[in-house]
Amino acid sequence: MKKFKTFYNLHSLQRRFLVCVLIVCILLVSLVFRVFYLQIIDGKKLQVLASEEWLRGLPLASKRGEILDSNGVQLATTITTYDVYVRARNVVEPSELATKINELLGISYDTAYQKVTNKSLSEILIKLQVDEDIAMQLTKYKGVYLSQNVKRVYPYNNLLTQVLGYTTIDNIGQAGLESYYDNYLKGVNGKSLTQTNAQGKEIDNSIMYYIPSVPGANLHTTIDVQMQSILEKNLTEGYLEHKALSASGIILDAKTGGIKAMSCIPSFDLNSVPRDDISALQSMTKNSTVVDVYEPGSTFKLITLAIALNENLTKLDEHFYCTGRCSVDGETIKCWKTTGHGSLTLLDAFKNSCNCVFVNLALRIGVDKYYEYLEMFGLGQKTGVDISSESSGIIMPIEQVRNVDLARIGFGHAIAVTELQMVNVYAKITTGYDISPHLLNSISSEKGQLYNYSTAKHTLTLKQSTIDTINTMLANNINSEGQYTFVPGYDIGGKTGTAQKYDEFGKIATGKYISSFIGTYPASNPELVMIICINEPSNGAYYGGVVAKPIGQRVFSSIFETKSKLPTDINQIDNKPTIVMPYLVGMSLSDACVTLKRLGLVPLFDTDGEYVVAQLPPENSLLYLGEIVYLVVS
Repeated sequence: MKKFKTFYNLHSLQRRFLVCVLIVCILLVSLVFRVFYLQIIDGKKLQVLASEEWLRGLPLASKRGEILDSNGVQLATTITTYDVYVRARNVVEPSELATKINELLGISYDTAYQKVTNKSLSEILIKLQVDEDIAMQLTKYKGVYLSQNVKRVYPYNNLLTQVLGYTTIDNIGQAGLESYYDNYLKGVNGKSLTQTNAQGKEIDNSIMYYIPSVPGANLHTTIDVQMQSILEKNLTEGYLEHKALSASGIILDAKTGGIKAMSCIPSFDLNSVPRDDISALQSMTKNSTVVDVYEPGSTFKLITLAIALNENLTKLDEHFYCTGRCSVDGETIKCWKTTGHGSLTLLDAFKNSCNCVFVNLALRIGVDKYYEYLEMFGLGQKTGVDISSESSGIIMPIEQVRNVDLARIGFGHAIAVTELQMVNVYAKITTGYDISPHLLNSISSEKGQLYNYSTAKHTLTLKQSTIDTINTMLANNINSEGQYTFVPGYDIGGKTGTAQKYDEFGKIATGKYISSFIGTYPASNPELVMIICINEPSNGAYYGGVVAKPIGQRVFSSIFETKSKLPTDINQIDNKPTIVMPYLVGMSLSDACVTLKRLGLVPLFDTDGEYVVAQLPPENSLLYLGEIVYLVVS
C-alpha cells in the first residue's frame, strides 16, 4: 500500500511536470507566432501606425498637367503656391504671429490667435494657395509650416472658357477638359514628414522625410489659339452689335475632325471663376455647341440637296415654280418669301433658299431613304466628342413621320440638332469622309507619349459627282457668279439659316430666332468648316444672311490675314467694298428694290408691305457687289 502511494505520487508529479512543460511550449509557440504575425504579416501596417504617432505629415500637391494648343502654346498651366499651417505646440510668440497673419493674409486677429494657440490639434490650416513671397515672410516664426501647393492659371483669361473648364481650389477638374481628362491631369500628391515627440511637438534637429509628388500628364489639343482668338473676338462683337441672348461658333478641320476653335459668348475669366453666383456659373460653363439643340433652318437644306443629287432625283438644270406656299397632307407650308420665287432652277432654289423646292425634294426622297441618310450622316446620335453632356439631337421616330413632317424636315424644321452635328455633317458631305470631331491630339508625360489620337477616315457612300456639285453650289451660293467675292480672292462656300424658336409649351416664340451661317474653305476641297450661330438677335434684323454671315466673313478674313494664306485668285486681293449704301427709309418697297438692284445689291424682306421703315446696313456703309440688304417694311 505504501509502495502504491509512493508510485501514485511520483506519477502525479510527472504528469504535472508534463502539463507545465506543455503549457510553457504552447505559450512559447504562441509568442513566436505572435511575434511572426506582428513583424512579418502585420508589420507594414504597424509601421504606418507607429509613424503616424511620431511623424507629422503635410501634403505636397502634385503639379497638374498642362493643356496646350496644337502648336504647343500653353492654354492652362500651374504655378507654385504654398499652404500655410501652424503647430500651436511649437509657437513661442502667438500674439506677434497672429498680428502678422492678419497683416499678410487678411485673416482677423482673433481668428488667427485662436488658431495659433489651439494645442488640441497637431496642426491647423491657416490658408491655402498663398503666393511664395508672402508665405516666406511667415517662416521666420516658430511653429509655422509651409506645404507646397499648385494653383491653376489660364494665360488667356476668358478664352476657351467652356472648352477648358476650371478646377476647384484643391485642383480637381470641374468642367470642360479639366474635368473630362482629370485622371490624366491631376497627378499623385506627395508628403513632407517631421519627427515629433509623444505630445506632438517637433523634435529639435529631427530628420525630415519627403515622399515626392508625381506630376500629371500634359494634354495636347487640336485647338489653334490664333483661330480661337479670332472666333471669340468676332462672336463677341456680333453678340453686342445684335443685342443677342448668346453667340457661339466652331471651326472644324474637315480632314481630321480636329476642333480648331470652339466658343460660346458670354463667358467668364477662368482666373476669376464666379463661384458665388451658381446660376451664372452654370449658365456660362455650359458648352451650348454640343449641349443645346435647335432647329437648323435653311442650313439643313444642304442635306436634302445631297440626298436628292446622290439618288439621281434631281438635276441642276431642273426647273421648279414657287408660289410662296405649298400644301402637304392638307396643311399649308409657307416659303420664307411669301410672295413666291416664281420659276427657278435647282441652283437658284438653293441660292434663294426656297422652302417649297426642298419640300418637293424631301417628298421625292421618301421617309425610309431620308432616314437612311440621316443615320449615315450621324444625326440623331452623339458625335462622340470628348466633351461631357453631349446631346444626340431630336429626330422623330421613323414610324411616326407623316409626309408633312418629312416636308418640314426637308428645309430644316421638325428636327433638332447641335451646332457640332451640323458642322460635322457639312464636313462629311463636302469631303465624302466620315470623321469624328475631337479636341484631344495626344497625351504626354515625363516618360514620353502616353496616347496619340488616330484619325480613322471612312468613306461615305456619296458619289464624287455629288460632292463636287455640292461644293460648287456652296461657292456659288455666297459669291458673285464666277468670282471670289465673299472674301475677295479666296475660294469660300457657305449657306445661311434662319430658324424660329419655341417656348416651353412647344409653340413658336414670337420674334425669337437663331441666325446661322456655315462656311467652307476652300470650297472646292474643304480643309476648314465653320459654323456661326447668333441666338435671339434683337436689334432689328434676324436673317442668317444679314446677322451671322457677315461675322463668318470677318472670321475667314482675319484667319487668312493671320495665317498669311495666299488668295485663290491673286487678281481679287485688292478688291475693296465700293458700293455706298443709300438711304431707303420712307421709300416704297418697289422703288427700294429697284434702287438696290441697279447698284448690284440684293434686297431681302420677309413680309408684304408698302414702305421701308428700317434698313440694314445703315446709310453710307461700303458694300461688295452682290451683298444682301435687309429691309423692314410695313
